[in-house]
Amino acid sequence: MFFRLISLVLFLILSATLANWLAAQPGYLRLEWLDWRLEIRTSLGVAILVVLAGLLIFADRLWRRLISLPGWFGQNVKQRRHAAGHKALTLGLMAVSAGEPGEAKRQATRAQRLLDAPQLTDLLSAQAANLAGDHRAAGRYFRLLTQTPDTAFLGYIGLCRLAHQDNRPDDALAAARQALVLKPKSAMAAAQVVDLEAAHQNWAAAAPALDILIAAKDLSGTPNSDRQSRTRQKVALAYLQARPFWPAPETAGTGADRPPGKAGPNTERLGKVGLKLAVRQLESALATDPGFWPAILLLADHHLQVGNRRKATKLLEAGFRAVPHVCLADRLKQAWNVNEGAYVARLIGLVPDRLEAQSQDAATIAAAAALTAGMEGEARRLLAKIPTTEKDVQAWHLEAQLAKLGEDSSGEAVALRAAGNAPRPRGWQCNNCHVMSAGWHSHCNSCDGFATLIWQRPDHLTPISVDVTVPTDSPPQAITTDN
Repeated sequence: MFFRLISLVLFLILSATLANWLAAQPGYLRLEWLDWRLEIRTSLGVAILVVLAGLLIFADRLWRRLISLPGWFGQNVKQRRHAAGHKALTLGLMAVSAGEPGEAKRQATRAQRLLDAPQLTDLLSAQAANLAGDHRAAGRYFRLLTQTPDTAFLGYIGLCRLAHQDNRPDDALAAARQALVLKPKSAMAAAQVVDLEAAHQNWAAAAPALDILIAAKDLSGTPNSDRQSRTRQKVALAYLQARPFWPAPETAGTGADRPPGKAGPNTERLGKVGLKLAVRQLESALATDPGFWPAILLLADHHLQVGNRRKATKLLEAGFRAVPHVCLADRLKQAWNVNEGAYVARLIGLVPDRLEAQSQDAATIAAAAALTAGMEGEARRLLAKIPTTEKDVQAWHLEAQLAKLGEDSSGEAVALRAAGNAPRPRGWQCNNCHVMSAGWHSHCNSCDGFATLIWQRPDHLTPISVDVTVPTDSPPQAITTDN
């Protein structure tokens, strides 16, 4: 303000100085036109020209403003509509986030009317309709999004989720595939493809999408839980692609109920080249998770079928040390091809001197085998290596059997009481819903989660007793419970 005042004062001083200088200049201006003669001082003539020029400029500005007045009013109305439309769009997105379907639909309708941006308004309308449960309208808006290259990906993702909610797995899979084609490195689309392809048992088609998902998760810093879930899925897909060469009931999922040394019926149909690929799949699964014992059994069965007993023995011994299991012990007996006493001795040799979490199961399995063979002393020695506070139901039941054989009724009662509160043996438990399964499955029978079964001690369950004798012709059956 102060600088404007100084500028005005300087302008007035300069104007007065110039006017005074013009007035002091001698001379006249004469104009003759149509018998008219006009004589005025030169200074006055200059002043009149300046005034006329000013009036001309003012008239031109006034005329321009008058003819642009309708456009100015229209532009002002357009800006106000644009601002109101963006406000409605913002409020609609906030309503969707807050879970208010009525307000979301109202703001979506207002935004559609005020904004000329179909990509944004259609997306908001689709989300609002989906939130309100109007899946038909939501599908119509999502399909409109797929017609524009910039929004086609979001449209297919929306259609995929909508079809999944409506229990239309085929349509969901088709939309997810289209989304992955549009953005081949999208973790969101890859996750949908993996789950849906796995639900359709298209294991080979799910594997490339899982590779994309793992790579994207690694780049974004995956939490440990998600990383472990993707690792389990990778192992499961490799195992499931190989399993058709050695058919086994889905309830067991291990191939343990088929005697080794007998070729599976699918081998001839799928060919030798496919068989080699299946073996590589099993090796890949074990390289990712050495403790996935269904793959160990399947690969060991293959080596026994082709007569490579040494390779099968080495694989089973390493597997038993990593994850002790009665099925592995049973396969070892067949691979070693020795008598009962030698089998128990070699099985005891696989039990480490210092027991840890997994090796305690090895001691229990070896003790059960020794007791079955009549080696009560070895069974007692193995069970004594397990700390009392860490013995599970199987170990205490073995203690009770030993006490019964020694005619120690009080010791048997103590062992049975301890078994009631002891940890339960390991089994296949879903990482999501905690329901136990009798064997490994590609999907949980309760929550239908893909590759969610983990071999572990059950949590969230009450300890109960189970039979601990070593089976000879059938796989172990974990306890199935309901939450």
